[in-house]
Amino acid sequence: MELDRKKIDELFEYMKNVSEFKEELEDISKTWDQLILLSQLGSTGINMSHTKENFSQLKTDLIYQLAQETLKKVVNEMSSKASVSVDIVIRNLFERTADIGFLATDDNIRTFLLDTQNFYDTLKSKNSPEESTENNFMHSMYSKKVNVIKERFSEYVAKYSVYYDIVLFDKEGNIVAKLDDTNSVSKADTQLIELLKNTNEDYVETYQYHNFLPQHNKSLVYSYKVTKTNNDDEIIGFLSLCFKFGNEMKGVFSHLVSKDNKETLLLLDKNCTVIASSDQYHIPLGAPLDIAVDEPFKITQFAGRDYIIKSCKTNGYEGFYGLGWMGHIMIPLESAFKVYINDVKIEDEILFSIMQNQDLFKKELLEIPEKAEQIQEELDRAVWNGNVMPLDSASHNADFARSILREVRTTGEKTKASFNTSIEKLNQTIISSLLSNAEFLASLSIDIMDRNLYERANDCRWWALTSTFRTILNKKEITDEEKEQITNILKYINNLYTVYTNLIVYDTEGLILAVSNENETHRVNTKLQTQWYKDSLNLKDSSKYCVSEFEETFLYDNKNTYIYCAPIFSFKGNHCVGGIAIVFDSKTQFQGMLCDALPKTDNSVKKGVFSLFVEKKSKIILSSSNTLHQEGTVLSIESDFFNLNQGESLSKIMPYNDKYYIIGAKCSSGYREYKSNSDEYSNDVLAFVFIEAGELNAYQNKKEDYYNNFYNYPIGQQDEVEEIATFYVGSKWLGVKTSQVVEAISIDNLETPISLESDHHFKGTIAYKKYIVSVLDISSFIKNKVEKEKSDIVLVSYQGSSHKHTIGIVVDRLGEILKVPTNCIKPFEEHLICGGMLAQSIVQPPQDSNSKNLLTILDISKIGALKQSA
Repeated sequence: MELDRKKIDELFEYMKNVSEFKEELEDISKTWDQLILLSQLGSTGINMSHTKENFSQLKTDLIYQLAQETLKKVVNEMSSKASVSVDIVIRNLFERTADIGFLATDDNIRTFLLDTQNFYDTLKSKNSPEESTENNFMHSMYSKKVNVIKERFSEYVAKYSVYYDIVLFDKEGNIVAKLDDTNSVSKADTQLIELLKNTNEDYVETYQYHNFLPQHNKSLVYSYKVTKTNNDDEIIGFLSLCFKFGNEMKGVFSHLVSKDNKETLLLLDKNCTVIASSDQYHIPLGAPLDIAVDEPFKITQFAGRDYIIKSCKTNGYEGFYGLGWMGHIMIPLESAFKVYINDVKIEDEILFSIMQNQDLFKKELLEIPEKAEQIQEELDRAVWNGNVMPLDSASHNADFARSILREVRTTGEKTKASFNTSIEKLNQTIISSLLSNAEFLASLSIDIMDRNLYERANDCRWWALTSTFRTILNKKEITDEEKEQITNILKYINNLYTVYTNLIVYDTEGLILAVSNENETHRVNTKLQTQWYKDSLNLKDSSKYCVSEFEETFLYDNKNTYIYCAPIFSFKGNHCVGGIAIVFDSKTQFQGMLCDALPKTDNSVKKGVFSLFVEKKSKIILSSSNTLHQEGTVLSIESDFFNLNQGESLSKIMPYNDKYYIIGAKCSSGYREYKSNSDEYSNDVLAFVFIEAGELNAYQNKKEDYYNNFYNYPIGQQDEVEEIATFYVGSKWLGVKTSQVVEAISIDNLETPISLESDHHFKGTIAYKKYIVSVLDISSFIKNKVEKEKSDIVLVSYQGSSHKHTIGIVVDRLGEILKVPTNCIKPFEEHLICGGMLAQSIVQPPQDSNSKNLLTILDISKIGALKQSA
């Protein structure tokens, strides 16, 4: 996501971390201006104008990249939260559309509505006084039926705790039963009743003021008509399920909202009006808001305050899009860019590997360290040349020039440190964002799973209360016609709840009486031999359920799944007469949950990203979003992830399957009653999200500790000294007398030949002033190489037979300029150095030296002889 530079500039003042760094670089920039002036006054012989230009450009680029990554981190998190806040609600509400469709066909409700109609018809036909014994008896009998249906409603709400009321109307819209008796409203809105009468849909979803729920300004209600039978269109009443909208949104927001940046998460209706707010004192219900759907973000005002905002429409679920609601997030600008970066310590090898991944790090970001290194090399070269250039030692300007060069070096080191710090902050920002995102996606995945399986635990228990099942299973002999009756009910349910491949009713012997899946009818009249069916028959009341292990089962085409089951109790004596099992379509549903939570590109999951559901105890993979991990196999990964407790999360960067991955994981914590302390079912599941970060073998040897050698001799006024200009070829520390140095120049000036082998020591020529100079690579002669591109060419001169010659030596890094007492320079006596005769002496280090390398002084005339052989 490339963000508009102009918009970034507008937000710059709010990015404190970037502003502070900009001020620091501005101070350094002023120092450079002073040093350039002093350098000219002090006759140092170096020109730093080009270095200053490069520094200024890199400063601009770096500040922009820091600002962009800071903004991108905020915008990505905002977009994720806004999208999730609406999508997770839509998933929940999809289940409600099935609930109303099923409950409206409940035999108990139908019977009660018909009894109610008969009761009122009978009352109208009687001419007896209202207080007559006959009327009192009829009222008493009817009151008992009302209590029975209310108890059924209570039992339903006890299982589906997302509802706070169920309201039943007769065909005229009069309320005949409801759970909440605190209000005295007796009839529904005419408008709603007319809508229900005339709808061709399978449900009616309304979010508005409902007169039969007067305590709520607006309420979310799912309603449908109740017909005499499934095959009869005669309307005998209407049913409404009243959803705990405010309660649900509170739970959604609590998982998503961060308190660090004073953000407010909201749900907006299609008119862009607030219908749910994570902080109603901040952004109240009913407030009309500006939205940002088609752009990454927008800056807007609300109540006299500036906000950065993002809005997301729902992605829908199973074709259900609800009422056109949007997720929306608002963060006050003054707190939007507070930086809370985890202190991520990453090994150089891992960091280098990750930074080669252009899916995570843009090309422009990867170029910044390279450009900073080039500036430093250019500066080092200028200072090195300044120190080796002959200065008028009789002049006080010589000391002044040297002091300026020292200051230039110090400022260069300070500049490099500032750039390194900023690049480290930039990397920290990006990697911290990636780690947080992996945890967030894992959290989203497991939340979707917990919510989904909560419904499965409810479904099996509620369907076990179906009156037809209870009545038929209580009989000693069950006829084929009665089995067909059960089958038809199961088919109807399965058509509403498509997350199951089969619904099964069995008796106390495990004999399958009916199935919903027509392809599984051969199972009827066969016996179950599973542990879960036996466990279900031992449950003591209708509030209990049990779940199979995640294992292969013949009921799911010999694939792994969970089967949720509940006992069916008789009306008489309340003893168990059988059970119901619902076969969860785990492969399809779990993969859908995982993929829904993953980032997409053109509606496809981003390359290199996958996720898993894994049982904590067994480490068995329940589902995978890719084909590399098979369900039912064990996940091999470090144990820290499997030590997570309920609701805990973890993210790491680590090797996995020959690559580095950013891995986020979260342990399930349940939803509402499901897997709570009051639930006997316990089965911790972990959601993992893997984001491919880099190749294991991408790391190049970047450590340069061998480039930091230095000898510091105690030198008296009478001591003879020799100035040695040092440099590195490979890891070998080499030097020449400064009197032999012409200049160090960039290797970019090299013209390479096309006719020689790549490993030949002759590397080409350079045009230097009015001469053409041959350039040599002596690394093969000293047998010391590192896998690193050479950065400099040191031009040196030597006296030939008739005139002076100049040659170039390619080097890996320039070193220090040393003052060495002449008595510490020890000549070789015709020794071969590493297979060649290129050295003439070695420098004896001071007694207190910690340098690991010995400094070898080259014989330039011998190197010159190599040119002749080329």
